Amino acid sequence: MRLGIVRAGCGLRLALAAAAPMWLGCAPSPSTVPLGLGPLAVAERARDAEALAAAHRKPKGSAARPRVTPAPTPKTPTAEPESVENDAKEENPTPATSDASGVAFEGLYAGDDVAIYRLTGFPEREERDDKAKIRIEKASGDNVGIILVNSADGSDLCELVARVEGNTALIESAQPCFSDGSEGSLEAELTSGRAVLDGDRLKMDAEGTLSVSLPDQDLDGQLTYSFEGKRQ
Repeated sequence: MRLGIVRAGCGLRLALAAAAPMWLGCAPSPSTVPLGLGPLAVAERARDAEALAAAHRKPKGSAARPRVTPAPTPKTPTAEPESVENDAKEENPTPATSDASGVAFEGLYAGDDVAIYRLTGFPEREERDDKAKIRIEKASGDNVGIILVNSADGSDLCELVARVEGNTALIESAQPCFSDGSEGSLEAELTSGRAVLDGDRLKMDAEGTLSVSLPDQDLDGQLTYSFEGKRQ
């Protein structure tokens, strides 16, 4: 049985092979006209078009802008009231600069003075002047210069340096005074003393030594001086 089917099959294949050129020669040529779209293809294209239109309608998100924090407004400094400043100045007045103690010795004083000379071997001699003058000027540090003025011509007799302590000016070292430097003249040195200022009144007391060279001898002695006057 298998052999018969095989032969039949071979004969059929031969017949189909012989008929093949006929079919190829009689078959129509392929059409150049598109055959169109089936229902599935149309549906897929419709969905794609709808999705594309939806994508165009979707609003584009705007880029996020960084948040800018406004700079703080600088505070305008509040000026202190003028009255407060004036009060502070009144509470802290500028200290006096006349001298370390705050007492102003500087000035011209006029009044009376007395000079007493005591020379060995000679009687005591006293000289008074109701037109005596003393001028006080500022010196270095805490010192002042006490200047005795010649009432006859207004010239300076001598200047004595004194240290200020409160309202007192102290003469603490020997300083020459009452001498003109000529040969045979009386030489005087004030070795100690003080000038006390009470308001505008000045009182001075001092003492010192005397010496004089004569052709036949040298003399020495003591000197006292006092003054009392008022600032001019």
